[in-house]
Amino acid sequence: MSLARLGFVPVLGLLPLLGFGCSDPAPPTPRAAYSLNFVKPGASCNVGNHLEVLGEVSAARRLRMVADGDEGATVDCTVTGSGTFDVSATMALRSSTAATDVRIKIVDITPAATKEMPASGSIIFSSAKTSGTAFTSTSDEQCQFWFDADSEQGVDAGKIWVVFECPSVTDGQYTCEITRGALALDSCGS
Repeated sequence: MSLARLGFVPVLGLLPLLGFGCSDPAPPTPRAAYSLNFVKPGASCNVGNHLEVLGEVSAARRLRMVADGDEGATVDCTVTGSGTFDVSATMALRSSTAATDVRIKIVDITPAATKEMPASGSIIFSSAKTSGTAFTSTSDEQCQFWFDADSEQGVDAGKIWVVFECPSVTDGQYTCEITRGALALDSCGS
């Protein structure tokens, strides 16, 4: 064997290792927090008032976000755009004390959304208190999403912190409300 051939043997042996440094880093794990008040406005609703939460968030504070896979939570979300954003989130919580599903869709929300000029969107919600029955916002009275003035709430690519209300959510027979909800998402891909 010639010396020239021996020179290639160590280099060829290192080629598989060279590929390890070139891969993209793993995307960040999506995180979410929500707080929503499911309200029985009267006889038209068959479910009692109850509060559902994941993590700790309100209009004034965002204290604790829960990552996908932690504490029995599943979080899948996207917040895409620039100037105007589209938001899609599916969150589920399964624990010994909770079984909640929340799906939110907001199209065309801007950082300038206010209570007086909110962005419209939709929600599908079910919990142990609804016996797993899904309540959906109606196209006639969509959910309203906005940012409180003088707060740290806002939206940017991959993240949002917003408040919302749904004047009408229905299971097809009964109509209830969701009042003064808060939602925070981050590490949401595109």
